[in-house]
Amino acid sequence: MLFMESYLCYCSVRLGVLIVSLINIIKCLAFSIYLFVHGIQSYHPLVELFEQDAQYAENRVVRRYIHWIENYPDKVLIYNQVLLYSNIAAALLASFGSFKLYKWLLLPLALFELLYLIQFTSFHIVLMIVLKKLINLGLLIVLTLVGSFYILFEGYNCVTCLAMFQIISLVKSQRYRELYGNDPFHPLALKRAPNNSYSKDSVQQLRILETPDDTDIDEQKRLAKLGLWPRRQPQVISVIPAQAPMPQLKWWQQQALDKDDKLQDSKIYRNWQPNELLSGVGGEVQRKNALNRRYAEGELYRWY
Repeated sequence: MLFMESYLCYCSVRLGVLIVSLINIIKCLAFSIYLFVHGIQSYHPLVELFEQDAQYAENRVVRRYIHWIENYPDKVLIYNQVLLYSNIAAALLASFGSFKLYKWLLLPLALFELLYLIQFTSFHIVLMIVLKKLINLGLLIVLTLVGSFYILFEGYNCVTCLAMFQIISLVKSQRYRELYGNDPFHPLALKRAPNNSYSKDSVQQLRILETPDDTDIDEQKRLAKLGLWPRRQPQVISVIPAQAPMPQLKWWQQQALDKDDKLQDSKIYRNWQPNELLSGVGGEVQRKNALNRRYAEGELYRWY
C-alpha cells in the first residue's frame, strides 16, 4: 500500500520530492549564510534563555551543550556547516533520483528529514516549556500551533520521500513491466487476453458507458444554479381518474349513436339515401337524429 498518491492533493509525488528538495536547499543555504555572517554569536540568545531558566539551567544535557558552544565555537560552526551542506547534497541526490527513478538516492534525504523532524520536535517542546514563564498565554498558544503545523509539514515531506521510494519500486517490478512495458513514462495500453479468456491475475480494461444526459460536472453545477439540472420530463397531470364511469346518456342520444338503428319507417324512407332524406321526405326525423348524434359525440369527447 502506497503512503500517498499525490503531494498536497494536487501534484504528483515525483514533483513533490522535487519541491521538498528545493525547500531543503533554500532552508540550508539561508541558515548557512546566517552562520557565516553572525558566527557563534547566533547561539548566545538561546544560551542565555536556558541559563535563566531554573528547570533547565542545571540539566546535564543543556550544560554540555552550553559548554561545547562556549569552549569550542569553531568546531560547533564547522559541525553545523557540514550538516547543512550534507543535507543540500542529499536534496540534490533525491532530485536526481526522482527525476531518473533511482530509488536508493531518495533514502539520504528521507533520513535527514527524519532526523530534522525528531530534533525540531524535541527543541520545540523544550522551548515552549521555557517560554511559558516569559510570555503571555496568547502568544504561547500561537507559537505552539505554528510549531506544530511546521512539524506536521516536515513529517509529511519525509513521508513523501518514502512514498516515492515505494512508487519507483512498483514501476520497476516484473509484474508492472509485464503489464505496462519497460518505460514507466510511456506505459503501454492493456491488451485483452485471446478468446476472451481472462486468467485470475489478468487486468481488464474499464468500460465507461455514457448516458444521453451525461455531461461534465462543472456544466452540471452551472446548470443547477440556473435551475436546469437535473433535466426533468414534464409532469403529466390527470384531470379525471383513469377508470372514470361512462357518462349517462339519454335514450334518444344512445339511439342516435346506434349506427345500426332500424327504427326508420320503411314506408317513408324506402330506397332514399340519408343525405337525400335530410332535405327531402322524412327529413325532420333524420335531422333530429343527426343533431342528437352530434350532441352525444360531443358529450363523449368532453369526458374522454
